[in-house]
Amino acid sequence: MTEGYTATLVAATLAISRSSLYYRKRPRGSRADRTYDEQIVFACGEKPAYGYRRVTWWLRRKENLVVNRKRVLRVMRERELLVRSRRLRARRKKEWGRVEAAGPNQIWQSDMTKIWAGPAVGWAYLVCVIDCCTREIVSWNLSHRCRSEDALAAVEQAVLERLPEGSRQASVTLTTDNGTQFTSSRFVETLNRLSITHRRTAYHHPEGNSYIERFHRSLKEEEVWTAEYRSLEEARTSIGRWIGEYNHDRPHRGVGNRTPHEAFLSFAVDLKNEALNV
Repeated sequence: MTEGYTATLVAATLAISRSSLYYRKRPRGSRADRTYDEQIVFACGEKPAYGYRRVTWWLRRKENLVVNRKRVLRVMRERELLVRSRRLRARRKKEWGRVEAAGPNQIWQSDMTKIWAGPAVGWAYLVCVIDCCTREIVSWNLSHRCRSEDALAAVEQAVLERLPEGSRQASVTLTTDNGTQFTSSRFVETLNRLSITHRRTAYHHPEGNSYIERFHRSLKEEEVWTAEYRSLEEARTSIGRWIGEYNHDRPHRGVGNRTPHEAFLSFAVDLKNEALNV
């Protein structure tokens, strides 16, 4: 170009783009590289249970950092920060009765799980209700008892949160396992009164309640097993914070890498638009 040739002519002769003529390779290990790597490592410290895909998402969305997924994978591999996922064997038998929800508030799942709440309390029992369409936790209840009343408290709260005008016309189906809390006459009668269809999984087929089972596993791996609660109230506060982050800040591949609450809002917008067009 110093000999009088234009950049366009030189680029055309070399069959490259004009911008490539001005490219200067950045030395490896530059300050910018170190800053990016440090932010990736910091994100892994903040979210130790996240794989490289979720770390990439977190950096882009929460830190406004333009970062390549392959770079995150490389840094995490070099620093031995990759999360080892548990590989599950594929079942040869057809999954029992798995039903997909076409929209929110059609199919919920609920289950109870034990949580260690510290030596002063002992075991506590958590009941959650998840929306199978959006993967959002609609309600939850943590108690030091595991009675049908505690399971019903979560269900009734879900109705208040999602169906404030009543559940009789909503055609909601609630899937549970066959635990005594969910098969008691009081639980069944309350669901009948709320016009909620109760669907129980087959014995020895936990995949029939897979969404809530998977949620409880994530909750324990990322929150419960890393915490040391000193009271039931402290456990409620910490678990509630984690569930709030799960609903509003955590991407889910099952709903298009949106957060569960974003998925719920997108359906709400679609329903509103349909109502306006009627």
